[in-house]
Amino acid sequence: DITTNPTDIVLVLDRSGSMSGSPLANLKAGAKKFIDIIEESTDGVSDGEIGTGSRIGIVSFATVARQDTQLITSVSDLKAAVDDLQAEGFTNHADAFTEAVKLFDPSSANAKVIVMFTDGKTTVGGSASAITADARANGVIIYCIGLSGNDGIDEDALNDWASDPSSAYVSITPDDTALTELFEELAQNISKTGATDIVIDEQISPCFSILSVDSP
Repeated sequence: DITTNPTDIVLVLDRSGSMSGSPLANLKAGAKKFIDIIEESTDGVSDGEIGTGSRIGIVSFATVARQDTQLITSVSDLKAAVDDLQAEGFTNHADAFTEAVKLFDPSSANAKVIVMFTDGKTTVGGSASAITADARANGVIIYCIGLSGNDGIDEDALNDWASDPSSAYVSITPDDTALTELFEELAQNISKTGATDIVIDEQISPCFSILSVDSP
């Protein structure tokens, strides 16, 4: 529950040349919807500020990555950074993850989440596998959203970068108009309380013997 467990979220957004046109427009709409949902979930009202200690930062990438904002609470500043994105250049995922990890404060008790969006395969900068593995080992949760656009998408790479299981942390769509919905669902997943301390109370027929139990 994001209201009782403050979370630092870095949105890592692809602005490479293949994003030009409707993909970038729909990415911007999705990212801004994500910001709105996180903001409202932290204090119950739309007041322009992310509350209860949570923050969002923006990193965008093409041939090189840049930190468009630090981890901040101002919704207007976050949306302005998203609106300023322009599509150009190649695709450097390693630099993108490097800049995203730099935003986190190692001394902060906040949960740490990266949401990576990309529409293509790595074309410059080499593999991001070691960077993402180190981030996950240090407690960073990684979600990956893929748009199978002009350059295709490397599904194996997204599965490698994301937290396990990939069925819960990776989503790929061929349709850029679906991006708003994907970002909306992800924001709701991150912000809402999940079930804990589940107990199954079942009487087993004497016809059966339990040989072993595997925890999910």
